[in-house]
Amino acid sequence: MRAHRLAVLTAMVAPGGCNYIAPPDPLDLDPDVLFIAIVLAAGESQAHMLVGHPHRPASGAPPTVTASLSGSDWRAAFSPARDQGGCRGGLTDRPFPKICLQALLPEPIREGAGYRLEGKGPKGSFRGETAVPPAPRLLEPTDTVWVPDSIDPVRIPIRYRADAEVGTLFSELYARLGNGTGTEWRWFRGALLDVRGERDNVVIYIDDRLIIDQSTLHLLGIGWHYTNFRQLRGDRFPWPNLGVSGEGVYGYFDGSATSDGVLIIVEDSG
Repeated sequence: MRAHRLAVLTAMVAPGGCNYIAPPDPLDLDPDVLFIAIVLAAGESQAHMLVGHPHRPASGAPPTVTASLSGSDWRAAFSPARDQGGCRGGLTDRPFPKICLQALLPEPIREGAGYRLEGKGPKGSFRGETAVPPAPRLLEPTDTVWVPDSIDPVRIPIRYRADAEVGTLFSELYARLGNGTGTEWRWFRGALLDVRGERDNVVIYIDDRLIIDQSTLHLLGIGWHYTNFRQLRGDRFPWPNLGVSGEGVYGYFDGSATSDGVLIIVEDSG
């Protein structure tokens, strides 16, 4: 099953020119502060949400949270995920107690659709809203690309387009690997692309520890809540809309969509 992908914030001048002390940064607040990271993936019938206590030692207990995701006419509850590696995103690699929650949905996540998040954590209730952006379009190449089995990086020119709802754009490979014991398919996050650039080169490295005989190249578009979170610098207040709010809660709630893929085949060097 495809893994969920797809991931800090100075004193301000008040109106009239009077200086005041900004509210404390959430990273400096008490141990019950909750960090939330959730990016819905179009086409998936499940959602993953990471929640954690960024101010507690890594040995501490993960937070106790009840939460649900709602679509137009359904609601699905979150519970601990079997695969705790299913959550990705900003701050997920920091050593604080965290847990990955999963919700099984009655229908796949849809591009352009809106979704609601509701829950309760140690400091109180939280909520969020987001919409899934349209998938980016991979305009070129349009047909199978053959690349040499080389130790040198391989550059593939691409042409693409992404709608204004997309704030972050990545290239991705879904590759078939062989390691002497069998084969497996795995997603690889590639380069961060200029959302409005329309042209770039995707660089592929053939890993000498694995045999890659074929893959598909996709583009992954993520919305502006995740994008704004990635771009936060300093103790800027008020924060931009990150899709989630609540007492003692910060993080982001967003959506993503993946383009159609183009097949890439590694030529047999023999």
